[in-house]
Amino acid sequence: MAARLIRRFSRLLAASSSIPASTCSIPSECIRACRHHPRPLALPLHTSALCKYTDNLLALKQNGPRMNGPNEKDFLAMIQSMSSPEPLLQMSSEYSKNGNRAAAIISQIAKVTETNKAEVVNDKRFMELLSGVNKQIQMIWNVRLISLLRGLYVLGVDGKSHYLRSVETEVRWRLRKFSIELLGRLARLIVPYAQTEERKALMQDLAKSVELRWTEVKDTKTLVNVIYSLSQVSRTLLERMEDKVLEYAELFTPEESRTINMALAAQNCRSLPILRALSFHLVQRNKELGPSVIVDLAYAYAKLNFSQHQVLYKMASDLLPKVSELSGKEMTGCMRSFSTLRFFNLPFCEAIAQACLENSSSLTPTQLSSIILSFAHLNFMPSQHEEFFSMVVQRLSTELESLSPPMLVDLVWALCVLQLVTPAFLQKALEPQIYNQFMGGVNNKSSNYSLKLTQINAAAQLECPEYQGPLLPHSLLTTVTPPAAGSSLSPLQSDLRNVLRDVFPDKDTCNFSVKTVYGHHIDAEFILDSENNPLALINFTDPHVLHNNGINALPEGARRFAVKSWEYSNFCLRSKDLTGGFALCRRHLRAAGFLVVEVPFYEWQELKSERQKSAFLKDHIKKVVAEAMSA
Repeated sequence: MAARLIRRFSRLLAASSSIPASTCSIPSECIRACRHHPRPLALPLHTSALCKYTDNLLALKQNGPRMNGPNEKDFLAMIQSMSSPEPLLQMSSEYSKNGNRAAAIISQIAKVTETNKAEVVNDKRFMELLSGVNKQIQMIWNVRLISLLRGLYVLGVDGKSHYLRSVETEVRWRLRKFSIELLGRLARLIVPYAQTEERKALMQDLAKSVELRWTEVKDTKTLVNVIYSLSQVSRTLLERMEDKVLEYAELFTPEESRTINMALAAQNCRSLPILRALSFHLVQRNKELGPSVIVDLAYAYAKLNFSQHQVLYKMASDLLPKVSELSGKEMTGCMRSFSTLRFFNLPFCEAIAQACLENSSSLTPTQLSSIILSFAHLNFMPSQHEEFFSMVVQRLSTELESLSPPMLVDLVWALCVLQLVTPAFLQKALEPQIYNQFMGGVNNKSSNYSLKLTQINAAAQLECPEYQGPLLPHSLLTTVTPPAAGSSLSPLQSDLRNVLRDVFPDKDTCNFSVKTVYGHHIDAEFILDSENNPLALINFTDPHVLHNNGINALPEGARRFAVKSWEYSNFCLRSKDLTGGFALCRRHLRAAGFLVVEVPFYEWQELKSERQKSAFLKDHIKKVVAEAMSA
């Protein structure tokens, strides 16, 4: 053991022979022991690697660093201070042989070049920088390589360029060496430019790499980048990221929550655990949400049909003081999203109506029509409805020609719901060149607009006596299928039908799933005489249905009843107020002469036995009769 220690001391002594005593790190006792050792060293002394390393350190201390241009920090500060491409291009002769610095210069050129990008790309000095990068592509740092790739994309370098393909190939080869944070950055920058087959293939390889290493994600920024950029490429990756989102949900900023929700909406991925977790922390956080965040969140929730009252209320409350600052596009988008979710907030809707009155000239006809449509869906009438209606007529009467046929139909239907329609609007919507585009269509969009046109036609007949025409031909009305007609029955409708069969055991006295000429579907129809006895429907004419073979008029004192069930989706969120379309249905049926027996879900679900349900229905019929007699 002693011999080995002596050997080590001898090597250290040889290494320290050229080091001044003041700078030597070897203890002086060891040096003295080696120098006064009575016996010669067993092994010859030699210069070791430690000796060479120490000599190099001494040389650096004596001569200082080699001055080959500024150091890296100063170099980055220098190029970042330049705000135009010309001085950066002039640096090509000095730095084109240094691949890392040439890549940094190209990245900075991409940041400061806003116009004339083609001239910059075709400049000889820029090509010189690219050539230098290409020669030392393997020596470029990972972070700088990703910034270089983004710079080439931003500058619009031809996708077939040898230099760009060389950078893309190098990036692909290094995917396994990149950290997970760099993979997230790469995914975020490449998404807007992934149009060619080569770039799509690079996206696929990137998604596969992240799939294998998804457990390495340790920060919210990388998680957001991965979900936003790669969820559209790999649904499997999105499912794996769900656990990560739940783990970091509390740490997300509102902007990051917005980005994740928008990514889910783009994928149409209704992940309830993610949506609930993010919305919970948005509500718990005291930080006020910005207008742009609220507009995007509302859109994502509407797209995914996620209606959580607490977060929607917070969004409306935070946006209320800033309504006057919103652009027409933001107001339109937010109102459309809230109406889709059936979320009605009276102060917010009033603020939107007031903003429309004050800034009507800044709203386009399409934006104003969209806001009116949102009001109609929520069955909201502004408190200043006379002023609001005057503004609508003044702005849109001369702009109807500029509206597309679908938007025109939506606008007139909305005015019918709000009871603000005029003969001029009805006449424009019921022109043959308009309804011929939709009536008889087989796709969902055509069916929706055919239904709205039928309801507009009903409003013209039932609620606008001064209207002179035109009206929809009766032959076209047979092609319209109201919602729920012919489709599978809901539990409420099925249960109601069974009870009605017990109340009206004679099948000729009650018809089910009736399609009316007004574009509305009713669950059941029956007739009671003056003694409240049911009559056979087949014996009497029925002008409200599409096909009827009866020839007799109703006897004196007889009344026609329509049974209408109201589902949860027929009401505004957390409210007992019907949405606009179903309020219009109830109004039209009453105007057509029906006594409407309404069965809302919140009353029906409290009834447990068949006897209770039957008694409930009979009591409702008696109540409707009493109200009709007292009117």
